[in-house]
Amino acid sequence: MRKEQPSQPISSESDQPPRESLMETASLPPPDKGITRKPRPMRRQRAVRAGVAVMAGRTAGAISRRLHIGGGTSIVGVVAQRVYPDIVEHLATELEHGSVMITGTNGKTTTSSFIAAILRDDGLRVWRNREGSNLVGGVASSLVIRAQPNGHLRRAGQAISILEVDEAALPQIVRSIPPRVIVFTNLFRDQLDRYGEVDSVVSKWKQAIALLPATTTLVLNADDPTIAQLGDGFAGRCLYYGIETALEREEDETKADHHQVIDARVCSNCGHDYEYDLHFYSHMGHYHCPQCGKKRPQPDVRVTHVQVDTFDRIRLQIQVADQQRELIVPLPGLYNIYNALAASAASLALDTPWEPIISGIEQSKPVFGRGERIQADGKTMRLLLAKNPTGFNEVLRTLFSDGTTRHILFILNDNIADGQDISWIWDVDFERALGQTQTLVISGTRALDLALRLKYAGINEQTMTIIPATRLKAQKNTQTTRSRHLKKNQIINKEEGQLPEAINERLYGIKNALNSALQQTPVGETLFVVPTYTGLLEVHRELEQRGFTPHYWEGRDA
Repeated sequence: MRKEQPSQPISSESDQPPRESLMETASLPPPDKGITRKPRPMRRQRAVRAGVAVMAGRTAGAISRRLHIGGGTSIVGVVAQRVYPDIVEHLATELEHGSVMITGTNGKTTTSSFIAAILRDDGLRVWRNREGSNLVGGVASSLVIRAQPNGHLRRAGQAISILEVDEAALPQIVRSIPPRVIVFTNLFRDQLDRYGEVDSVVSKWKQAIALLPATTTLVLNADDPTIAQLGDGFAGRCLYYGIETALEREEDETKADHHQVIDARVCSNCGHDYEYDLHFYSHMGHYHCPQCGKKRPQPDVRVTHVQVDTFDRIRLQIQVADQQRELIVPLPGLYNIYNALAASAASLALDTPWEPIISGIEQSKPVFGRGERIQADGKTMRLLLAKNPTGFNEVLRTLFSDGTTRHILFILNDNIADGQDISWIWDVDFERALGQTQTLVISGTRALDLALRLKYAGINEQTMTIIPATRLKAQKNTQTTRSRHLKKNQIINKEEGQLPEAINERLYGIKNALNSALQQTPVGETLFVVPTYTGLLEVHRELEQRGFTPHYWEGRDA
């Protein structure tokens, strides 16, 4: 449970405000703090409007679920905001411990999951927006579904909200919800047709930071130069995290450096190229500008040693000031080291003791599509979302760095939520997969583009099973002729669980791709599914229908 007296802030500044004063500015204080209140009739009128908005939003969500139009989650917030545009601000001010926001290109979901687990272990009631999107509507939904018909949050006492926030939505959301802490994970090139280059995202973030009160704490990745610069000139507290030690790298790692996607090459002060004393991946590492002297800030929370015990167990030594702690991360990959480090730093910014930080992270389970483990007919499926070149590179690095051959299902979509420009696949180091796959199935709306990229990586096309999302035009034109031929000459060998090659050529859709990949994976072994975002939703929906996993919106926080 939470200690009576908060621990000392880990910043070197001795005049940092304690937890209570942070709360007072980040959200409206409780009644005994003494504030200027709006006249009672005005408050009553706002509550009535909020109650109407809550009921309208909940009704829309129920209808959506009844008609099987998604989970009826994001629509709750959208409708509630139409009825009462200030519903988010009205409800957010009732949270006794305010809000924490997490934004960045990669790692938002896992980092927020870590923080939620930590704060629950510390005795807080945690509310998240995992049911809906990380846009404004999804954030609104996370509050509205926890509100009562009287327009007030239920059980707001001892509650804190942990909100994943889309990179482009941050300025709009902080106008309604002044956060106690904002965590910035990283910034990579992602969905150019939606976000543009990374400079446009940085500009939006600086606009959002300019709106923050000085008592908000920024938790910044020191190893990412685009993130570290966000602390320049900020009047409030900045807490930096980073990795201090060189990591074990496979012998041929330097050969793969030409596939690293560098999105921050030049100094934000003078425009000169950065130089690196230690390089982890992409533009992450220990950097400095030889011209103006700008360099990586010294992290307040830092990893001093990394030991990989197993695929799903990484042991970290974390140092804060003169304190040293051991932390177990139950997820694979270098990117999850950063996620755990960001969560630790954010929790320390909230004056959380070390015990719940250690227990919360070690006992965390993989979340939706981020290393998620699902059992299916005696086989294990691992879902590893990969939605941009840097993220895909790190997933491949995690899968193939130890020389173990894997059963793989790649899904590449180009829907709006994925980004319709898929030229980024040529920046992905698919050469890592050469000779490392036991079975390989490729699907999605751009399956043929991905198969071509893999062929250029040196992977024999005869080892690929290509199952596109829809029937190809050439297949449609010859459907009748081939169907007659197959009825006469082709037999499915059900005992061996194999489909003849001619049948494979005629299959299409995620359902058949998943069937094929599972059939080729022996009982007791693991199928690794690496999809883009909408591919992940399709796979999860199929697994839900088969009863292998619950709906993603179920099991929401109380």
